[in-house]
Amino acid sequence: MQTDGLIRQHIKFLRETAGMSQRDMALKLNIGPRNYARLERGERKQLDLQLIGAIADALDVDLSTLLEPLFPPDKPGRSQPDPVGSSVEKHYETVIAQLMEVVENQKIIIEKKNQILQQFRLDQSGGGYGGPDQINSNGR
Repeated sequence: MQTDGLIRQHIKFLRETAGMSQRDMALKLNIGPRNYARLERGERKQLDLQLIGAIADALDVDLSTLLEPLFPPDKPGRSQPDPVGSSVEKHYETVIAQLMEVVENQKIIIEKKNQILQQFRLDQSGGGYGGPDQINSNGR
């Protein structure tokens, strides 16, 4: 099975484990229930970083939990390390770490934008600094 399919199956598993319906997830992701059902079945566009991050947030899990199927546990009884498998695993670990860093940076950017928007709303409602017209004759 392709990586995308493994992740979609895991998303469904995590959603069901959390006791959430497809409708619940659709509401959290701000998409229609039919579109969410198509997403789980693989009938919707490929999963991109933004969507994976939103799904992880909606499920209240971190990216490593969401992407867990990409890193199956070692097979029991393996006598020697598999150099190809370990290099692939390291590659995926690096990719996940980078994805998690991007998501965290996006969260910071969103928080800053929300703060700016909140300040703008305060300014518009007269609750904050309103510009040069509010400076008194002493320049303050």
